[in-house]
Amino acid sequence: MKQIISIVVKNNPGVLARVSALFERRGFNIDSLSVATTDNPQISRITVTVSADVVEIEQLIKQTLKLEETISVTPLKEDNTVARELFLVKLIATNNGNVWFGNRIYSLCDEFGADILDVTKESMIIELTGNSSKIDEFVKELKENAQTGYRVSKVCRTGVTAMEKGI
Repeated sequence: MKQIISIVVKNNPGVLARVSALFERRGFNIDSLSVATTDNPQISRITVTVSADVVEIEQLIKQTLKLEETISVTPLKEDNTVARELFLVKLIATNNGNVWFGNRIYSLCDEFGADILDVTKESMIIELTGNSSKIDEFVKELKENAQTGYRVSKVCRTGVTAMEKGI
């Protein structure tokens, strides 16, 4: 099962390397990783997504809490969490540089709440923010409609960032 874990750490040099090394030593593959300072520049929040069972997650949490820089470790429950990713995709026209992305691309963007950031004769860049399943579905739709005059050229996806609901 996939689990999102929020780790609050002291913002010291090398802390991310120590946390990721701990995951690696325990045999966990990090599916997603997002790190940034909090409202306090001396503290950072690391959001990690891993695939593991309940017992493995408990062990990972215990080991992470032992790190000197760790302030807290919280496994986030799906029903009580807001989780988002940022997704950028570049589409390239396939008909000799004359862009024809068609109405389907514009309607897909409307349907998913995506923003078109840049359009030229040859390319288009689209931005979408949402949960992982929404982004996966958007990618699937883009690929299914690719025969309509464009191809997916580049994809850039951030890691999951998440926060518990409520107080």
